[in-house]
Amino acid sequence: MFLTVMAVIVTTNLQEQNQKNITIAIAAPLSNAGAVTERVGQSIIRGAQLCIDRVNKAGGIEGRKVQLKIYDDQGKIDVAEKVAREIVQSPAIAVIGHYSSSASLAAGKIYQAAGIPAISGSATADAVTAGNEWYFRTIFNDSFQGKFIATYLRKVLGYSEISIIRGYDAYGLNLGKNIETSFQELGGEIVAQWQLPENQSQATDEIIIQQLLALKESNRLPEAIVLAINREQATNLVREIKNRNLNLSLFGGDDIGDVGFAQSFTDLPEERETPGFFSNDLYATVPIMYYVANDRTQEFRKTFAEVYKIAPGWTAASYYDATIAAIEAIHRTLLTEKDSAKSAFTGKDIKKDRLRVREGLLRIDSPDTAVKTGMRRFYFNRNNTVTFPPSVGIFDHRQMVSAFTQLQIIPNIKAILNSEAKIASGRILKVWQQYWKKTDIVYVGLDINEVNYLDEKSSTYVVDFYLWFRYQGNLNPDRIEFSNYGLDRLTSGQKLTIGKPIQSGEENGVKYKIYRVKADFHEKFDFHNYPFDKQHLSVRFRHTELTRDRLIYAIDLIGMQDITKEELFSQWKQKVFQEITSWTPTKITFFQNTLVKDSTLGYRQLIDTKSNLEYSQFNAVIDIKRKLLSFSIKNLLPLWFFIAVAYQFLFLPFDLLSAELLSGLLLAVVFYHLSLLDALPDGVGYVVALDYAFYLVYLLFGLKLTLVTVGSSDKFRNNEPQRKKLLLLGRVLLPMIVFVGFIWLYLLYV
Repeated sequence: MFLTVMAVIVTTNLQEQNQKNITIAIAAPLSNAGAVTERVGQSIIRGAQLCIDRVNKAGGIEGRKVQLKIYDDQGKIDVAEKVAREIVQSPAIAVIGHYSSSASLAAGKIYQAAGIPAISGSATADAVTAGNEWYFRTIFNDSFQGKFIATYLRKVLGYSEISIIRGYDAYGLNLGKNIETSFQELGGEIVAQWQLPENQSQATDEIIIQQLLALKESNRLPEAIVLAINREQATNLVREIKNRNLNLSLFGGDDIGDVGFAQSFTDLPEERETPGFFSNDLYATVPIMYYVANDRTQEFRKTFAEVYKIAPGWTAASYYDATIAAIEAIHRTLLTEKDSAKSAFTGKDIKKDRLRVREGLLRIDSPDTAVKTGMRRFYFNRNNTVTFPPSVGIFDHRQMVSAFTQLQIIPNIKAILNSEAKIASGRILKVWQQYWKKTDIVYVGLDINEVNYLDEKSSTYVVDFYLWFRYQGNLNPDRIEFSNYGLDRLTSGQKLTIGKPIQSGEENGVKYKIYRVKADFHEKFDFHNYPFDKQHLSVRFRHTELTRDRLIYAIDLIGMQDITKEELFSQWKQKVFQEITSWTPTKITFFQNTLVKDSTLGYRQLIDTKSNLEYSQFNAVIDIKRKLLSFSIKNLLPLWFFIAVAYQFLFLPFDLLSAELLSGLLLAVVFYHLSLLDALPDGVGYVVALDYAFYLVYLLFGLKLTLVTVGSSDKFRNNEPQRKKLLLLGRVLLPMIVFVGFIWLYLLYV
């Protein structure tokens, strides 16, 4: 009987727990798919799990926790179909995945028939979503990607002859065909094409290599080879092309444009001797480019690396977005269906719940309803595909960095100043009735030598640093304006000039300029938590003339040896903060963001277009925290002395205690309180944490004054035993109040 009751209780608790939780399935290649693809599969899971963990840590979706059910589709069609049937029978209300277009197409038919929504962050074949109203994706499709790659090759890199290697799967065939057609429409020539067989091997790869060598012998080698193939298919081919010194420009699609591809060569001897030997200078399209991303995307990159001890590729971010899209659809449904929210997503009507998720995804269909993930904003078009162009990356030291030119879609050509002249000069391209603007990418590195003279009262500090620019073309990237130059300078209108470069030149077609700068900067400090406060020291600048559509400052993390990494940061902070002993740096972040000027500056073309002037701003931000121990020893010892003296008074004979004596000591505490606050800026009119500590001391003195007043009254004046009890009460209460009060302050602020 007892066992039966316990079984019922356990079963009931499990059912209640399942109703509280929301299950989302994720399918990725985790085994028997080749080392490169399996590495990407892990990145997919980690990106989605990072999203789930953040949501659950914040309280879940309207109080309901989300659990991720992981399935291994091995990157194979038959396994993907088997996994899809398992997911359909599970309590999952949505699917994240699959990785490849072929697996997504196969599984998608099962999801469509069963009525469960799926979101891929990587499957680009048009057919994945074109004929399936239940499939969505947080990445561009191959039609768009093919046109984009062809345009970049022809109009940006200036190539007139290319060759194409296509894969045998849906991704390779679709992408290769789109590139071929688009490149020819732009006046380019396809010198040769190859399609990989399903039984690809080193022997079949060797046939392609030999034909390329023959083209080289006959001086008919193309300017570039486009790899419309996946990572596993490309690994051996790229290795052989590099080993045979074919000296070809290589350009891959999104499947190659991930750090996982470069990392697949790490065990080879050439790679150990020269990191990036096989992948350096290989172009590829990517949905997200970390090196030109905003601070939140950089934070995602850093958090991912801290949690998983490896740098994220774009797949991690794309699947983070895919998971956010599913969660947002569920959340919005719960908010809009308040009357039926109690019955929604409880597992009682799984078919209805899945339909709710799909309808929620379909409502993410415009800029007004777009999902904001922290890294970007996106919404789905009528083909259930997100609407943003790829970025072009290039491998450098096993990292995917931004190419020196990016293409951005122009949604409103009327909002572009002097658009006709820019079209004529080639700054703006018109391709297939779509306008594209060329944006120059300038790599910026900032190596801080020293930070000193930190003045809290004026919130200023002096930074000594090296600053360098790496770029191509006839730019003047050093025409910059520091937005947080010293406060006195800003109010006087004085500008910081960086002078002449200490070194400049050109190497392999890349120009560079190096400067040494030492100046005072200003950042508005927040003293609410003083002296438990954390502050930000920053150096920020933008170009004085070129707006973001012309120039973006990218972060040269490779050139700076990525000092954001923990092991390098610990060495860096010892060197940089030698003279500032009362603060310790906790983090340094480099990022670019968009500085918006609301004014049209009188440009008539911007009026009525809802457009603003936007500039790319470079930011170097050091997070610092006050050393509480040194602050306490230096500044709070007198306060502890006052408390100790006040406590010692309780051990004196009662007749020696007086309100005048305590008032004098209290007055000294008040003046000391004011002297500490005098170190803060004059404009600080709010209560800071230190005030609460002194309020606690005032409470103690108030309690003592109350004891003295009561003990001096007629009732207690001639009653010595009662007076002793009052003193004993004070001796107990004061330490308790001090202990509880300071523990509360510590938990609240530290």
